[in-house]
Amino acid sequence: MSDDDLVDFYINDADCRSQFFGAMKADFDRFGPLSKRRVLEAIEFILSSGQIDKFWGYVLPHAVPLDEVEDKPGYLRALYEKLAGREPLLRDFDSDVELVDAIGPHGIDVRQ
Repeated sequence: MSDDDLVDFYINDADCRSQFFGAMKADFDRFGPLSKRRVLEAIEFILSSGQIDKFWGYVLPHAVPLDEVEDKPGYLRALYEKLAGREPLLRDFDSDVELVDAIGPHGIDVRQ
């Protein structure tokens, strides 16, 4: 988004969110299968963890004010549905699961 677009952008507006998710989906579609799986599992983990506020910064670009999203769980579910084409699964992740936001073999690697 350009600076002018960001001035008029409001994360809770359905049209703005739709445009934003569309851009995210276009980027997501260029990821390899492993990277796609990791992104979707990260969102599932955040939704399943019950700690959305703790992990919120992992899923929203910092150019958007993070505290402005009124319904964070709804936002994450809608994002997941846009990326995956289906509803997210609420899963019981083992207690040793860790969410890593680094590029490389233990993070999201868009080159795969």
